[in-house]
Amino acid sequence: MRSGSRGFTIAELITVCAIITILAALALPVARFGLRRQKEIELRETLRRITDAIDRWHDYKVAGRIKAQFSIDQGDYPKELKDLTEVIELQPDGKKIRLLRERDLIDPMTGKSEWNTLSSTDEPDAQSGSTNNVFEVHSKSTALALDGKTHYNEW
Repeated sequence: MRSGSRGFTIAELITVCAIITILAALALPVARFGLRRQKEIELRETLRRITDAIDRWHDYKVAGRIKAQFSIDQGDYPKELKDLTEVIELQPDGKKIRLLRERDLIDPMTGKSEWNTLSSTDEPDAQSGSTNNVFEVHSKSTALALDGKTHYNEW
């Protein structure tokens, strides 16, 4: 036994560093994929919530439960997405509801509260719509989805 010969050799330290570097290089793409997948799930859920709120607005408007001043070209849909976050009074019982919260309007892909919207009078394959009302919503992100075929603004 030699005294004072404790510790690691340079070769051992280099080997350990190399192994850690290789493991980190393998884990990074998996972590990025997981984060991207989570954002896709959030986008689907956000689009579902917004679409449900638009449908509920339409149902209330058609049933005559929303009494407010609307423009003629607006039809039975909200004028803009922000209308869904405001408190509306339903008739005849006077019940007050809010269809969405402000945070529900944040696009997970862009991190902003900006969306491409289509009006009920627009062509189905239009990329952007008129400002008559909000009938359909798409993300503004043009990034390619994980399926490798579609872009987020096509969802």
